[in-house]
Amino acid sequence: MKLEADYELSGSAGRSAEKGHAAVSLAKDSIVVSPAGAHAIVVPWEETRSISFQDYGARIGLPAGETLILGALGYKFEDFQRQAARFRNEKLITLSLADEPLKRSMIEAELACTGPAGDFKENCELRIYETSLIALPETRDFLRMPFRYIQEIKNDGYAIEIISETGETWRLTGLGRKYDHFLDSLRGQMGELDIFVQKALGAAMGGAGPLDIRALAARLREGRLVSFSDIERTVPGSLGKLEKRICSNKTDSGEYSFLKSISNPADAALGIKKGFAGGADYYSFVFRLEKPAPLAAVESFLVEPGAAAAPGADKKATYFYRLPKSDAPWEDFLGFFNKAMTAVNFRRMPVLLSEERLSDPKYAVYAGAVERVPELRELRGLYVGRAIHGEHDRWTGDISAITLFASLNLIPGTRWNKDGVEEETEEKPAAANAVKPVKEV
Repeated sequence: MKLEADYELSGSAGRSAEKGHAAVSLAKDSIVVSPAGAHAIVVPWEETRSISFQDYGARIGLPAGETLILGALGYKFEDFQRQAARFRNEKLITLSLADEPLKRSMIEAELACTGPAGDFKENCELRIYETSLIALPETRDFLRMPFRYIQEIKNDGYAIEIISETGETWRLTGLGRKYDHFLDSLRGQMGELDIFVQKALGAAMGGAGPLDIRALAARLREGRLVSFSDIERTVPGSLGKLEKRICSNKTDSGEYSFLKSISNPADAALGIKKGFAGGADYYSFVFRLEKPAPLAAVESFLVEPGAAAAPGADKKATYFYRLPKSDAPWEDFLGFFNKAMTAVNFRRMPVLLSEERLSDPKYAVYAGAVERVPELRELRGLYVGRAIHGEHDRWTGDISAITLFASLNLIPGTRWNKDGVEEETEEKPAAANAVKPVKEV
């Protein structure tokens, strides 16, 4: 799409850097503003921090606090609004979901959304991914409803209401002939994840009855952290069976036993996660350490030992985070940690990157996520360091060094790096041209 517009590029201090009239071009990968007689301004969609529309114009947040304002769009405003939002959302969805399989798409509806972020009503496209429901409003940022957070689905008179435990509610109307198709597809995909969790639990808890497995799976929904005490309340004796399966080899047993010995077992937590980007499925554990500093230690074990580990959730390291408030309920931290990791689809790279490396253009998508997701910003401040797996004594020595460092460096954002060298991360940023056309599947 091409059009003419007034433009203004403002710096972080609010001073006007330049303004005038320009040709504007929208493409799938970027927006290009070409002033007459001057160099073009090229803004990749993944580098945009925000976009809003009003008064026949657009306001686009850029890196380093800069702002691009487009005005006088005239009769092309509505087309510009829809296409800019669409291109930007397509790029951000592709990067955010990191190749998560798309199950159903191209389902049009009218969405009435209420929640902590505000209320609005707008036409949208619905997409069902492996672990989430996505809505693409015509003029707003895409919305994501992870299945693990869906509390209830109501359907009445061709309206569907989806209620999240996070306080958000989606009311969907105007589905027409795809009403049954969408509802069946949504419930079917949620059912597949429930079966995945039940199979993982059944394999780990030999001899457990199907009703106990079902009850436990209802608490341990895919990707959701649940405290050990909650697991035991749900099905007494289940934790011991899970531990036996997880510690089925010497290495896993040694690591698990060590972390449990230095933590408060009553406050530990477990989750079961589908593999990242096609990798192996895994159990994720969070242990609460009290001494020498209040910390959370995060460790993953493969559901199927010997399987290819997922790039973002393998057993390369044990990760340590400060607790925001040492006297706060453990469930509060688990909820916060779960929400922060869900926002980045359980990738660790957005957390691990230092501020210096985050400023590298090739990590622009992660820098944008940090600005858009407040839980991610807080989690980055809480991250202390990681102990790389290898020889057991070296690993435990690194853990001792990390916990001591955390007790002596209480300022959020201070990180432990072994020998002063930042560890390499285990993920690669998504390709800049990763957006593909979406078709009904």
